Amino acid sequence: MVCAAAVIAAGFGATAANYPLTFKTVTADQISKLPGGYGAMGDLRANKPAGIKKEPKAISRHPLYGETREDESGPRYVFRLDESKGDGKGYDRLIVDMNQNGDLTDDGVAPRDTDPADAPRVSSAPRPAWFGPIQVPAGTEFCGGRPIFFANVYLRPMAGSASGESGGYSGYVRLKAGWYLETTVNLNGAEQKIAVYDGNGNLKLGDLPEPQTYGSGTEKRWYFKPGDAFFVDADGSGAFELGPLDLEARPFGPLLCLGATPCKAALAADGKSLRLEPYTDPLAEVAIEPRGDQVRNLTLAWEHPAGKWQLLNTPVEKGRVQVPPGRYRFYYCAVFGQNSGADPVMASANQSVQKTPFKFEAGKANTLRCGAPLEVAAQAQKRTPQAYELPRDSKPDPRKDSEYIVRINANFHGADGEVYSTFAKGPKLAGNPAKPVFRVLGADGKELAKGNLEFG
Repeated sequence: MVCAAAVIAAGFGATAANYPLTFKTVTADQISKLPGGYGAMGDLRANKPAGIKKEPKAISRHPLYGETREDESGPRYVFRLDESKGDGKGYDRLIVDMNQNGDLTDDGVAPRDTDPADAPRVSSAPRPAWFGPIQVPAGTEFCGGRPIFFANVYLRPMAGSASGESGGYSGYVRLKAGWYLETTVNLNGAEQKIAVYDGNGNLKLGDLPEPQTYGSGTEKRWYFKPGDAFFVDADGSGAFELGPLDLEARPFGPLLCLGATPCKAALAADGKSLRLEPYTDPLAEVAIEPRGDQVRNLTLAWEHPAGKWQLLNTPVEKGRVQVPPGRYRFYYCAVFGQNSGADPVMASANQSVQKTPFKFEAGKANTLRCGAPLEVAAQAQKRTPQAYELPRDSKPDPRKDSEYIVRINANFHGADGEVYSTFAKGPKLAGNPAKPVFRVLGADGKELAKGNLEFG
């Protein structure tokens, strides 16, 4: 369904163009591959939220409840998770109060699409499952289409419970939009598919990611609260897909980079078209150091206007980027490397420390430090074990290191001090690299223990 007609420029080389947007939805198989967008999340708990006034009779003796709470300005949905086959048989019925009237009896049951395993188990890893599609009530439309959502459910038994009955469960539900508005643009004679996506799941379009500051003392940290997103079919596959280098999702904002230079972007007030205009003002060229040729994806925080920070994702070409002049902070990057005959590897990082901004100027040499070489920062703490951590027949001897507990943590830091937390390896970067191995030695150099970081 194509929205109202818009004026389409013949070329995008030097003029602005208004592109009509088309409503699209994804399937249950596609939702997990959709790039970008955090959605709206709520914790699962045994206590019923006050917002639920009426509900159908639960089959499980331990139904789980929650409510989304990511965006205070948007909808706050309450929901219930139930077991259709009875206690301990698997949570497979999700009801979301999409019409927000507090009555779960007039909402449909979302089907479970991905079923990794129904039988609960004690595990340190969350258990994912997709539920949906979940359709919003009639009357909410975008370009003639009625939005749908999918719910990603993470669930795990709490300590001390193999079935979840005595210890209960912990987890959360994340509602993610299963729709977007799509168009095809003509950039200097080449067509490219792009879209506008409801990244925070609040049934509005045009929300910018907003910075949130935390921490105490002299070192302040920050992150950007989820907003909406642009999708860009960067590889020309005809679909928007999530990949290890995360190249097809861009933060929503006044600039959209579709090539080496940015374009001005504006969503029409009625949401029916997207206006793109070449950025014709002078740009600042920035060289990434010390190994800019390995940086494949880069997101900067741009102070525009004064005092307001916005995210700008820009393509990297031969270790260089072009951005509007102004004050910036480095925020995110993904690096890629491959030795001759070896599998390719990648790593991505965020810079959460709110550092002093730097200034990029047009016509001057500008540099940005991030990426490799990466350094491993390891910390180890030794403590005496608690009684419940020792074998029953053990008699602690504080003189022996072997009867202490050593807690090891390690981080990978880049050139700006950014912390790398996502890694991939192999063809299409579909595998995981080997985990680092640590050895614990006594004062005499004798090996007391060794192992890898099992949980991270």
